[in-house]
Amino acid sequence: MRAAGSNARGLLWLSVSRAAGLRRVSGAASSITQQASVARSQRPSPRLSNLTANTTPSQLPSSWVSTQRFSSTAAAPSDSPSETDPVEAINILIERINENDDAMAQLMQDLELIEGDEVVEGSEDPFDGQEYTPEVWVEMVRQQFGDAIPDGVLNEEEMQLFIRLYGQPVIQELNEETAEVESDREPDRLFREDRQGRWEEIEYQQNAEAEDEPPVVYDMDAAPEEVETIAMRRTREVAEQLGGEIMMEQFENEAVPDSAPRAHPLTREGKFTTDPSTIHLPKNTVTGPISVILSGFSNKHISDTARRLFGGPGLPHSTTTPPPRAQLPQLPIPLHASQHHMGEMEANAYIAALYPGIYASTLSVLAEVRKRMGTDWIRRLISQEGGPNVLDASGGGAGILAWRDIARAEYEVMVPDHPEGGPVPYGRSTVLTGSDALRLRASAMLDNTSFLPRLPDYIHAREKPTLEDQRAVQKRKQFDIVIAPHTLLGFDEEYQRKEHVQNLWQLLNPNGGILILLEKGRQKGFEAIAGARDMLLRRHIASPGSTEYGNSLDSSIESPIIIKEPGMIIAPCTNHATCPMHNPAGPTKGRRDYCHFEQRYIRPAFLQRIMGAKDRNHEDVKFSYLAVQRGVDMRQEQGIRQDAESTDSAFEGFEHLDESGHADYHPLSLPRAVYPPIKRRGHVILDLCTPAGKIERWTVPRSYSRQAYRDARKSNWGDLWALGAKTRIPRKLNLGDKHGEGKKERLARRAAAKAGSREMAEEGDFDQLEAEQDDVDDETVEAPVRKRGQKIPSWKKHADKKKLRQSVKLRDAAEDAL
Repeated sequence: MRAAGSNARGLLWLSVSRAAGLRRVSGAASSITQQASVARSQRPSPRLSNLTANTTPSQLPSSWVSTQRFSSTAAAPSDSPSETDPVEAINILIERINENDDAMAQLMQDLELIEGDEVVEGSEDPFDGQEYTPEVWVEMVRQQFGDAIPDGVLNEEEMQLFIRLYGQPVIQELNEETAEVESDREPDRLFREDRQGRWEEIEYQQNAEAEDEPPVVYDMDAAPEEVETIAMRRTREVAEQLGGEIMMEQFENEAVPDSAPRAHPLTREGKFTTDPSTIHLPKNTVTGPISVILSGFSNKHISDTARRLFGGPGLPHSTTTPPPRAQLPQLPIPLHASQHHMGEMEANAYIAALYPGIYASTLSVLAEVRKRMGTDWIRRLISQEGGPNVLDASGGGAGILAWRDIARAEYEVMVPDHPEGGPVPYGRSTVLTGSDALRLRASAMLDNTSFLPRLPDYIHAREKPTLEDQRAVQKRKQFDIVIAPHTLLGFDEEYQRKEHVQNLWQLLNPNGGILILLEKGRQKGFEAIAGARDMLLRRHIASPGSTEYGNSLDSSIESPIIIKEPGMIIAPCTNHATCPMHNPAGPTKGRRDYCHFEQRYIRPAFLQRIMGAKDRNHEDVKFSYLAVQRGVDMRQEQGIRQDAESTDSAFEGFEHLDESGHADYHPLSLPRAVYPPIKRRGHVILDLCTPAGKIERWTVPRSYSRQAYRDARKSNWGDLWALGAKTRIPRKLNLGDKHGEGKKERLARRAAAKAGSREMAEEGDFDQLEAEQDDVDDETVEAPVRKRGQKIPSWKKHADKKKLRQSVKLRDAAEDAL
């Protein structure tokens, strides 16, 4: 029984040693361990695993044989040391291991089982330095064997402890084969199935031992080592046979290699997005105060009111832009900051549902205006006496919050030692709020702010004393910045929109005031912005070749010729020609292409609750905008060119600006991306609105320029492009039908035309039918001829085949009728 228990404990130790990655002991050492008589209170020692059965007393150290006194119940020691049984000596030494630790260490060092202070492999302590206790031993047995433990591993006390801790175990009988050490085990082999369903052995290389590996030296500049796959190896072998080499290409998303150069300075200067690109609404000035205001009302009541006002779940009639596939009507925002009748819950819905979107879009536009106007412009406003005078004409205060964040960021750069939370010279702020409920909420978030119940009317006001009223003209209010988001769609008639824009223009400072108009990024929102742009260019902003206009309809003015004043468009247009996406002007049906941009922001918690959104917490708000300056024309002051020649210069690129010495470069003479870049393998396609007033498609391939290709892949919607391109073509636009003909009307007209042709054939009016058929035959009967090397898209092929089939059917019908 003692031998069996020792055997089981030896098996456990061997298993622990194998788990730790140690070397296996020999089969002879296992047989020695089987014959050893080990006390239950002592732990098994693995430190003699390198001894073999052939070890003789003459091979033992002299200190072991001469100094130790052996006593054994099996046999008495002989008088001569040479006759001592080595197995019995080992057993006796194991029994007295606790009393002879120093002698044991000396003996193991003499037998070269330890080297210095380090123990060689195979001599690790299975208890990891812990003192032997029944709990430790039972835990080791449980970890190694689980519930099926070999017979003899645990004594009665340990077995009771095992049952109490883990339950009744399954006792397995010891087998002689399980006692053998796995040193003679067959090495691991790897097989795979061939095409005939049989298994074949394949070779593989095992990892070498850690001690045989050279020391690792880390090179921070070195590229990571690439592991050669089977496909790569086969490709390399084929390339070697053909006498070639492998050219490895990496793509972004596929992407550009990591060693690619950084963004060009002109590319960084032309970026449209904010930094960072996703706006996090500030807690101290926006989300925090709004949360405090809404905390006094029921979340359900606020959500129900917002959904009732803004079109139901998702709030499609708020600043949120629903996707075109939703096919929702394009309605204006039902709540206006200027309306006088607004209840408590409506005011809560206004600040909860509209403030975040207005803030994000206005902040994006202000950041773009600040980039195009330059540092001197905003610092001059901040440093002037009284600071800048800013008017929020329709944002309910959200535009002022966005402007103050821009001013705070610039002031902290101007004054590096400015303490956090210290006062900032924001200037004078004015907000249009028609109702008391909205005014009280806006005043809680805006200090040092004036509130107007309505805007002054400067269009119909007299500019000088008249015969009927000789009093002095009241001094007009003038603002350095006027922010007017989401106001134009609220007017039913076009002339009302023009009057509103003219009134806002009169509110501007004539010495450089900036007007910002902003609408939802839908077709009607773009048409409203484009209409305001055309009106300002036609009546107020002077351009080369257009410095005056005639106004014969207004009888109150003495001269019908009105001289335009200086001014220019700051963003997004880099031209002052007719908008290529608004030609013909006016509302059109079926419009697909229109100028708009987007800005991502993180929804606050209260807006998430109102929308019932659970899958994502961000929103990409789309908007169309216009920023114009009154009284100052940088085109004349700085020599900015916006024509076909500047477009050609931009097409050549300004990547090597310092080397070539271009003198006509300016950000406002660059084309702007009006759609997201199309990234393809090996090239990038950019749809740009050029300074010549054209929409063109520029292609930047990898072969054109490494820097330009890298920046094109990193470019975004709305960026100005300065690094040129290799090819350019006009981009086809779908601007709809000005006469209101959509897809359904167009199909109905074609069906009516076909029905008329059939009626003429039935009535015998063959002359008219033949004349029409001749026109069709001359245009479409002949299949288009493909030029050599020309690649025709598949959709074009199908369209040509369909047109050819229709022409053939009409011709056959005419021939049958004749």
